[in-house]
Amino acid sequence: MQTLNRVALLGVVLILSACGSLSPFSAAKSTEQKAFAAYGTFVIVEEQAAKLVGDPTVPTSVKRALQRVDAKAKPAADELKKAADQVVLVKRDLNASADKKKAVAENLSKWYEAAKPSISCLAKIVSGGDISCSN
Repeated sequence: MQTLNRVALLGVVLILSACGSLSPFSAAKSTEQKAFAAYGTFVIVEEQAAKLVGDPTVPTSVKRALQRVDAKAKPAADELKKAADQVVLVKRDLNASADKKKAVAENLSKWYEAAKPSISCLAKIVSGGDISCSN
């Protein structure tokens, strides 16, 4: 089931990215949708960052900035994904109390807010933007 969720998430992110005018963040409505959008964006951008780090024509300062930001973003993105998966499972659990759902959603919201700046910074650097966000 997780693999199916990841494939669906990646498909949504790729479709939204191809649209150009829509970002996965703006299209997401619920907190878990925002979390999955952030994670999907991270996965795609991290792959692009890895290619840049392996490219001999990319300046060393940019490579180091990418590595620094990725070191911060990856643990946050991984935890964000775990928290989003938890929310989905709790919502599916018919026996879950309203209080438990709220607590898990609040936890996910915290992970989303913590992960978003690092993921955005990584995306900015990959797209040729200012590397100052990596400090």
